[in-house]
Amino acid sequence: MNIATIKSSVIDYHAAKCVLVAIHGQATFAETPALRFAIELAAKQRASLSLYVLAPIPLAPLATSAGSASAWLRRESERLERQCSIVTKGVSKLVKGVGIDFIVEQARSPFEQRSSRLMQLARVHDLTVLDAGDAVGTTARTTIEDILFDSGRPAVVVPAQGGSATPRRIVIAWDGSARAARSVMDALMFLQRADSVIAVTVSGEKDLSRMAPGADLATYLARHGVNDCKLATLTARRADVAARLRLFVTEEDIDLIVMGAFVHSRFREAVLGGVTRSLLDEAPVPLFMSH
Repeated sequence: MNIATIKSSVIDYHAAKCVLVAIHGQATFAETPALRFAIELAAKQRASLSLYVLAPIPLAPLATSAGSASAWLRRESERLERQCSIVTKGVSKLVKGVGIDFIVEQARSPFEQRSSRLMQLARVHDLTVLDAGDAVGTTARTTIEDILFDSGRPAVVVPAQGGSATPRRIVIAWDGSARAARSVMDALMFLQRADSVIAVTVSGEKDLSRMAPGADLATYLARHGVNDCKLATLTARRADVAARLRLFVTEEDIDLIVMGAFVHSRFREAVLGGVTRSLLDEAPVPLFMSH
């Protein structure tokens, strides 16, 4: 492994001012990894916290008559109100005494497009925090993709095992692309506070001959006050890039991965890039992603 250390300067810190977190309506309140991460982040960076409660998936109607359909619609609306109230009360207890401002907004209808209002909110927040959970092939994955590719803002995807909102050791998945550069700039709120930052380039995945060198990235980070910036080059076959990154993250005791989110499609029916998809499927730590 080739690692070069660059000294950094000290400047004013970037900080999140408004953080958005999404959580599903719940019959019994339970703190999710994303909610825990968002509350910690808002408290540490003195940001306001916005909570959006997604509508639960509607229960299938038992009959199809007009009267039954009307009753079903009413029951679903009441269930949405009830579950959103449970979440609001649960979050209020969690943030009590933490000293952060927070607001709660819920889905307006049990049948609204799941990401439409959440998307609007994401565009006017510094960061959206989402649960990875069992997102493979589910509506949760659709929500993640919508925020990543359509909001124009970064997102943190938190795995089921959780993670710290004050990461001490951070990896940047650096391939010199515009998306990777965007993710680095967006992630300064974390990078400037880390004890160690490693910009990792994986050779063997793609042609990197025209990429911005890692040394140039390190210089940029130093100018933004990022301490102890190092460069690392890993080797992996195309199919093994995500696995190699996961192994490196485990070996180096990393707390956060910063990366650009990739998509392979000319159409909006996007197909996630292989590394992006694989890391979302099996994220070892929270993923900070920009597109």
